[in-house]
Amino acid sequence: MSMRLKVTLVITALVVCAMTLTLRSLAQTPASAPPASAAPPRPAPEQAPAPTPDFSKATWDLPANADKTKNPVEPTEESVAKGKELFMGKKGNCVFCHGETGAGNAENLPKLRRKPADLSDKERMTSISDGEIFWKVTRGIPGIMPGREKQLTEEERWQVVNYVRTLAKDKPAM
Repeated sequence: MSMRLKVTLVITALVVCAMTLTLRSLAQTPASAPPASAAPPRPAPEQAPAPTPDFSKATWDLPANADKTKNPVEPTEESVAKGKELFMGKKGNCVFCHGETGAGNAENLPKLRRKPADLSDKERMTSISDGEIFWKVTRGIPGIMPGREKQLTEEERWQVVNYVRTLAKDKPAM
């Protein structure tokens, strides 16, 4: 094979490779992409971050008759045990804020927007009806306490109410 033929074959092979690479890159570039020679797009003007909502005044959105809602689930050992399982477990996740005793989870307090209710305070808890607790578990407080209407069935929320009732204790005498 002559030298001239060898050079022609090498040049042809290089041209074919270059065309293949060009076609591949064109196939991967979106049609709306600017040509490589175009100026890079300007960055969007900086926008101020959205203000953080003020949840300090957020409160319960309970039905007017929440306190009159009757607990249809008998507070049996089984019901209370299921409520405890939900309270402590991932599904209910009450323990994250209220802690194992209901007095508050000191470890997580710095992560919370405000101190959670003390469910172990007997005086406070006896002044709240089962219906109120049920609706508080159901609806929560926007930005403070997540409602559990979608995570827990109605029966499960009543079981949590039954368990929460067992957390209320007399304050130690001083």
